[in-house]
Amino acid sequence: MESPEVEAGETSNVPSDFGVGADGFNEFNYRPVPVIAVSGLVVALLSFIGVFVWLALPLCLIGLVLSVAAIVVIRRSKGAYGGTFVAASGVILSTLFFAGGIALQIYIYQTEVPDGYTRVSFVKDIADKPLVPQGEVADVHPDVKSLDGKKVFLKGYIYQTGKMKDLHSFLFVKDNQDCCFGANPAVTDRVGVVMQDGNSIDYVGGKVAIAGTFRINNEFTNTDQLEPLYILDGELFTTRVSDF
Repeated sequence: MESPEVEAGETSNVPSDFGVGADGFNEFNYRPVPVIAVSGLVVALLSFIGVFVWLALPLCLIGLVLSVAAIVVIRRSKGAYGGTFVAASGVILSTLFFAGGIALQIYIYQTEVPDGYTRVSFVKDIADKPLVPQGEVADVHPDVKSLDGKKVFLKGYIYQTGKMKDLHSFLFVKDNQDCCFGANPAVTDRVGVVMQDGNSIDYVGGKVAIAGTFRINNEFTNTDQLEPLYILDGELFTTRVSDF
């Protein structure tokens, strides 16, 4: 079929925005998105974990830095790069997840201590209080003695000894470093927990908290490498604790 001819003075029906006669069909508006922008968005999405896991919060900062750097690269490219929306999304998501993670940790910290109990730091109030020499023997530090008989809320880690279920009594330690390297925790770094009223717990690898009555073990003999000098009569157990 022959193409219709357009006589002089007549207007073509082909839309002018196709750019016929000016190689318009070969022109594209596509602009590449820099890799750093995509990387920033991916890290920002992964940083959602930081809302619930404190150790993952640095992902939020990494995603934020990458996304801000991507915006700078795009603006300096003078139109050669696209992806401003991608980079901006990375900035927004990283910021929201970081703020959400901090807010959740603060909320948990402020509400985790049950009524009637006093927050006690395992590190500052117990582990960092060395025994006091008394002649040929050593006595409990006065600051730790002041906790004797008090209802306390203590955060730490369950020392794994092999049994994983129905733990009526277990060793509580300030951190899990000793477990990882196979060494026994120091006498001031451990507390023996005895669950009350027939209660028991299952082993948890992460940080947990015990609320109960703290007391000094007056029958301590130091004949067992894991014998506790401090004892906590456990009344409440929870895994919902802040990371600080």
